[in-house]
Amino acid sequence: MGPSIAALLILLMTAALSGCGGSEQPGGAAGTPATTVAPTSTAGGPATSEPVVLADGRHPVYLKSVDPDRPTITFDLIQFFTGDAAAKAAAEDNQESPPPNDYYIRNVNPRLRTLPVRADAPITVNVLAAQATGSATKDISVTLAKLATYFPNSGTPPFWITVEQGQVAKIAQQYLP
Repeated sequence: MGPSIAALLILLMTAALSGCGGSEQPGGAAGTPATTVAPTSTAGGPATSEPVVLADGRHPVYLKSVDPDRPTITFDLIQFFTGDAAAKAAAEDNQESPPPNDYYIRNVNPRLRTLPVRADAPITVNVLAAQATGSATKDISVTLAKLATYFPNSGTPPFWITVEQGQVAKIAQQYLP
């Protein structure tokens, strides 16, 4: 390698390392938790930065607590895979692949998040509905207060939450065979 290439590489590495400064404390300076921020604007005013708990969209979660009085939910964000993606993710994690029942759940981050739930947010859970030919599941609507009583002594099944502008706009339980 010629001297000019070596000098260029040293210059690039020095620039990259100097831009990576920061705290050695977990989560950022002074040990404060790292958060994602998104610019927001107030009626023509300057943009401000507020912490974003979870981006707008639909996300798979395990509900950890439901507080109908505040109204909020606390949840653990997970990854939910089906089909070929489930087989690939399970294989990457050294688990049975393809996974049983064609789904795989990955939960690699124990961080809990809390978001407010809109008053008009539809909430559905799965229940067993007896039929003449056997049993099937059926989605039923519940209130946030009723949802808080659903899983008091065992782990919660996965749910899908829809987030809009920092609030939960919909909660739906994921059916698992």
